[in-house]
Amino acid sequence: MSAMQEYHLPNGMTLLCSRQPHLHAMEFGLYFKGGTLYENKQNQGICHLLEHLCFRSLGGLEAEGINRLMARFGAELDGATYPEGVVFRLKTHPRFFDEVLDLYLRFFADVAWTQQQIDAEKQVVLRQLEQEDCDFDEEVSRRYRKTAAGAFSLMGTVQSIQDMSAATIRRWQRLLFQPQNACLCLTGNFSEGMERALVEAFSELKNNFDEPPFAQTVPLGFCMRDSRSDFIMDEEGGQAKVHLAFDLDEDRVFPLTGEVLNAFTAGNSDSLLFQKLREEMALVAEIDSTMEEMGMFRRLVIRYDVRQECLVASLRKVFELLHRLQMYVRPIRLTQTRMQFTDNLVFYQDDVSGMNDLLGWAWMADDLSRADLDAQAQMYDDLTCEDLLDAAQSVFRPENLTISIQRDPAQTPKNLKPLLMDLRNTLA
Repeated sequence: MSAMQEYHLPNGMTLLCSRQPHLHAMEFGLYFKGGTLYENKQNQGICHLLEHLCFRSLGGLEAEGINRLMARFGAELDGATYPEGVVFRLKTHPRFFDEVLDLYLRFFADVAWTQQQIDAEKQVVLRQLEQEDCDFDEEVSRRYRKTAAGAFSLMGTVQSIQDMSAATIRRWQRLLFQPQNACLCLTGNFSEGMERALVEAFSELKNNFDEPPFAQTVPLGFCMRDSRSDFIMDEEGGQAKVHLAFDLDEDRVFPLTGEVLNAFTAGNSDSLLFQKLREEMALVAEIDSTMEEMGMFRRLVIRYDVRQECLVASLRKVFELLHRLQMYVRPIRLTQTRMQFTDNLVFYQDDVSGMNDLLGWAWMADDLSRADLDAQAQMYDDLTCEDLLDAAQSVFRPENLTISIQRDPAQTPKNLKPLLMDLRNTLA
C-alpha cells in the first residue's frame, strides 16, 4: 500500500519521498523544528515572525518574485507555525519540479533580512495581535504546552515583537533554517530522477552550527496529573464548555491503539458518547474526540458544549461511560472501527497533501512508523478486544487526566471541585 523512501543525509537532514504516480500533482513539504516550545518570555513569537519574513524575502528573492513564481505555478506557498514546528507546503504540477526545488533551497540560504523588511513585517504581526482573542480553547491548549520556560502565544506579545532586535532575529534564522533541523517531504507524481535530484541538491547544504538546536522536553505534568491540573473558567451566559484531555504514555499505549480508542469514545457518529449523550439523552448538540499531537507527545481530547443546567449530569454520564470502556469492549464495535480505519488508509493513496502531512508530522514526532501504511494496516488486522481493553485501562486514568470547564457560576454549582474529584475517582 505504501512506498515511502527515507533518506538521512550526511548534514543531518531527512528526506521522505512517497510516490503516488496515478495522481496529477506533487507536493513539497518542508518541516522545521521550532515554535513556542523552544522560545522564552523575551523572544516568544520569533518563529512565527520568521515564518512571515520568508514571504517578504526568501534567500534574496523578494516578495514580488515569489508572487510571480506562484502565479506561474498556479499554486500558493503555505506557511504555518505550530508549538513544535514551522511548516511550508506547496502543491503544484510535476513539470515545475526544478523551479520548486530551487525555491525550497532558498530557505537554507544564509541571507539576512534588512531592517526595513523586519520593521514592515513586525507591523503585520502587531496588527494580528490586535485581533487576537485568547478564548477558553486557546487557554487550555496553552496550559498543555507549558514547559519549564513557561507557556507562550504562537504570535508572542506586543512587547516581545517590538523589542525583538535584528541580531536576535538573525541568530534564530540561522538556528531554525539549517539542514539538521529540517525534513523535506515529497509526495505525489514524481520520477526516480526527480528523487535523485532532490537527494543530491539537499546533500550539498551545510549547517550553521555543530549540534541540532532543538530537543523537545516533556510537557509539565505529563502523565502525572491530579486535581491541581484541572482548570475552571467563569463566563457569564452561553453554554458551558467541557474539555477532557487524557495523556497517552506510549510506553503503555501504542499510538494506533489510541486512535481506535478515540473513535470508540466520540470520534464519529457511531461512537459511545455520541450515541448516549446526543442520540439517547439529547444533552448535547455535538460531542467529539480527537487525538492531539505536540511533537512526540499525544493526548486524547473529548470536547462538547452543554446547557449550564445540564453540566453536572453530562459529566457524570461521560465518566460513567468511560468507566464502562475500562470494563468491556464489544467485538462488533471493534470490527466496524477496524474496517473504517482500513478504508481511511487507502484514501491516503489518493491524497497528495494528506500523505505529505502524515510524513512530516511522523518525522516531527520522531516516529516514522506512523507513516508506514502497510504496517498500520497489518496492526489493525491484528488488534483484539483485549488489546483495546488494556489501552482503555491505561488511558482513562486520573493520573493522565486534565478536566477543563468554562461555566456560568450563577447557573452551576459554585464549587465544582468536589464533583471533579468524584469524577476522577470513578476512573481510579
